[in-house]
Amino acid sequence: MRKQDALYTLPMVLKQADLRRVWCRGRRTITPAQRVWTRYMLSLWGKHLGGDDAPTGCVSVIGRLMIRSEWSQDQSERIIKVVEGLYKEGLRGEELFRRSRQIVVPGASISNILASAKEEDDAAFVESVMHKEIKRDSPIRSVAIKRYCERRTVQNIAKDINYHTGFNVQAGRKRVTWCEEILEEEMFFAMKRIIENTDTPNVAY
Repeated sequence: MRKQDALYTLPMVLKQADLRRVWCRGRRTITPAQRVWTRYMLSLWGKHLGGDDAPTGCVSVIGRLMIRSEWSQDQSERIIKVVEGLYKEGLRGEELFRRSRQIVVPGASISNILASAKEEDDAAFVESVMHKEIKRDSPIRSVAIKRYCERRTVQNIAKDINYHTGFNVQAGRKRVTWCEEILEEEMFFAMKRIIENTDTPNVAY
């Protein structure tokens, strides 16, 4: 077992509240739309650090439609509903994005929506927030790297924990999910705080 990897300390965690008490500022609540936006920003971060292509599923498309635009909570929820509906119909990748954009913002060109969306800048922004807010030796940071930079699934990470510690895979999945939820909540509020206190262009949170 690699002692330097905090991931393998998760079997010692009994409750999500224990993770929150040690590694974050307590319980925080974010909306589904805010969680999707945060996942997209983390995906950009992982893409540029890990070198992989960004995912082409629902989260990516929803994030691309929301990024650097002002949307109300109702509008954000409509975006999610539209994209998920088209995804269920079988649309994927650029086709899913184009069709969703036509429904959500009819008549708008892709250049108008994404004109100020600079992926590298956003990835660097997320990295700076990650560095300040998520401790390097925490299992939450370890899960972030494995999920978004290495593109590993929750199941795969849980099997890795099982391999190194003998910990039950299902219980491992639960703890990885706990880490993901905390990561999203901490990163959302940290990014929101910085955006509101600087001249960073509008982002749909």
